[in-house]
Amino acid sequence: MTQRKPSQPTPVDDDGISYQGRTRERVKRAERTKTRIKQGKVIDHKGLRGIVATPIGPNWIVAVEQEFWICGVSGVVDVSHSSTMIVVGDVVWIEPDAHRTELGDLSANIVKVEPRTTVLSRKAAGKTQKEQVLVANVEQLGIVMSATLPDYNKRLIDRYLIAADKGDLAPFIVINKMDLIDPQYYADFEADLYVYIEQLALPVIFLSAKSGMGMQELQDILAGRSTLLTGPSGVGKSSMINRFTDARQRVGAISEKYEKGRHTTTASLVIPLPSGGIVVDSPGIREFGIFELEAGELPFYFEEFTSYAANCKFAPCSHTHEPHCAVKAAVEAGEIDEERYVSYLNLKETL
Repeated sequence: MTQRKPSQPTPVDDDGISYQGRTRERVKRAERTKTRIKQGKVIDHKGLRGIVATPIGPNWIVAVEQEFWICGVSGVVDVSHSSTMIVVGDVVWIEPDAHRTELGDLSANIVKVEPRTTVLSRKAAGKTQKEQVLVANVEQLGIVMSATLPDYNKRLIDRYLIAADKGDLAPFIVINKMDLIDPQYYADFEADLYVYIEQLALPVIFLSAKSGMGMQELQDILAGRSTLLTGPSGVGKSSMINRFTDARQRVGAISEKYEKGRHTTTASLVIPLPSGGIVVDSPGIREFGIFELEAGELPFYFEEFTSYAANCKFAPCSHTHEPHCAVKAAVEAGEIDEERYVSYLNLKETL
């Protein structure tokens, strides 16, 4: 019979506690702090109503008027939706802790998440159809591009417009860095974006965060409303916001304390505006997969197709290969913007 080797003594740490003992204690602590969802939570009289500003490690920064709180989500939370429990833009109720955090910031627990009025979602990375909620409770979607460095991307604009439509957000377009363009070419930019300005009747703002050109027009459209600003990296979203308020720098300073210098634009960030309303600054997005978009419904998101589609020979018509397609004929005649039609074909190919 093979003799069993004597077991090695269990290593202990500086406090005299074994690794197994430390692990068991962590498990017990995790079980005690596991978040449970339960509707009908009664808010303590000390409860405060705020907006989730940005994630910070396992916690969240919550803006209550002009103050920022570090909030955990352990215990029982009242949540009515079935998607991601807490996202940037959620309106929440928090109950303050008796003491500040170890780094001196206001501390609280999130105890209730109010029902969401709108969401902006995209398809999560991977092959499965899984929703990634980017932000909740915004009224407008500001699609920010730059005139150059990098050049604006009309394919991405079209994807954002569909996401805004699906999320019931009012879209507008901002073209930043106009200071890098010779004024004699401004008319060319307006002509190139004609389909958005004239046919789709969208607000399109040409501005320069550096010189201030167009900034008053942007402030007017943001005033008193909740707006998500999104677009690729490097188009100047943060530079625009920094002209309105120092809230970004304040939140950045808090984040650096807890996340060791991590740049705040790696996550969406809610910024209260002094004149009322909020802006959500989102990280740069190079690709935008639209969640739960089916091929059959795609034509309805290209509203300029509608008046022509009724004259197609076949119904339904995919507006791709069918003979006597009135939409294709309108593209060939220049009545429908050719680049918008290419966006449609590219999207249809991915569905």
